[in-house]
Amino acid sequence: MIICLSASYQNASLPLLESLNIANENELTHLLCSEGATKECVLLQTCHRVEIFCVLNDANKEETIKHILKLWSTKSGVSIDLISKTVSLYKGRDALLHLFRLASGLESMVLGEDQVLGQVRTAYLAARKNGTAGLIFDKTFMKAVNVGRRIRTETRIDKGSVSISSAAVDLAAKELGNLTSAKALIIGAGEAASLAAETLESLGASEIIIANRTYKKGLGLAKKVSGKAIRFNDILGALPDVDLAIGAVSVSKPILTEQQVASTFAKNDFSNRKVFIDISQPRAFEEKIGSLPGICLKTIDDLKEVVAENLKNRQVEAEKAEIIISEEMSRFEVDLSKLCAAPLISEICRKFEGIRQKELTRAIHKMGESDERKLVILERFSRELIERIAQIPIEQLRNAALNSDGDLLSAAEKIFHTKD
Repeated sequence: MIICLSASYQNASLPLLESLNIANENELTHLLCSEGATKECVLLQTCHRVEIFCVLNDANKEETIKHILKLWSTKSGVSIDLISKTVSLYKGRDALLHLFRLASGLESMVLGEDQVLGQVRTAYLAARKNGTAGLIFDKTFMKAVNVGRRIRTETRIDKGSVSISSAAVDLAAKELGNLTSAKALIIGAGEAASLAAETLESLGASEIIIANRTYKKGLGLAKKVSGKAIRFNDILGALPDVDLAIGAVSVSKPILTEQQVASTFAKNDFSNRKVFIDISQPRAFEEKIGSLPGICLKTIDDLKEVVAENLKNRQVEAEKAEIIISEEMSRFEVDLSKLCAAPLISEICRKFEGIRQKELTRAIHKMGESDERKLVILERFSRELIERIAQIPIEQLRNAALNSDGDLLSAAEKIFHTKD
């Protein structure tokens, strides 16, 4: 059985998620698999989730789940009671569905975001390298990745900015026409400013300048986006040389007034249109700046409308994604059921074949038979007899796997003594 133990932004606060993070991922997954109750294990950790995916042996499933939670508690330092109250448990088909939705961006805080697809793939590859992802998770995780890719190809679930920062950059691109030749000034170095700067870098802005009250923090962000940092007091001096200024800073009153900007530009000739976007709350740019010649000022209110419309569009695309997932799930469940039963069936057939060969050799020896034609007949007879005998239990085992009947699979392991 496949299970997933999930702690995410949906059921835990960010500080709790940080506490639930497991420092040594490989150690945990390897330990779980080496103990025997867990066949395969993949650990997915991001800033918004910590999730443990496992393939369990069918015996003592509930006890194994309790053991995983206890080990999680030991490794993270969070009490077992708090973890048990926080974590969501997905079993069987629900675990598969959760993974497919996860890779598709349907479980993300930002609906349809792309980053999670790479995170799912990276988690799987890490487990594979560590030896804790085997036959079942090889198929399951790669299928999830492929489903995520298909959804992003056949729908527009990842199109249109749904964060204020990325919407600001999109709006700037629309106003300026081309960001590849644009010089941008980001005022601030917090989360919103960082996202805006990273988006600008990804779109190929020619230069990114960071101005922050704490120069060292601004320097760190500038280095991250291959830009440069300036002192907070040098903002006015930088304005004439940039095409775009984004304010993303916490202030009690505007840091740029109409008079300051007008005075600065009066001393410098400029012909290019300039875009000012204020995503600060309260506002960092005085509203009257937008009335100055050659300046387009957009505020967070303008961006909220864009974000709301884009999110509405993504929710429509999410409905299309759900249909794709349903189609893929139906096909994959059949394939996975066969895969789950395959090792057991293979082992039973191996045992039957060993018995057949041993008894055939003994019978031929007792008969003293050496006629080649008769030996061929005996060989064929013994093989067909074994195949007929094995046919019904094999069909039943495949049906058991398809119906997630772990009890029957476990019973078959004991009856045919497939485990040492």
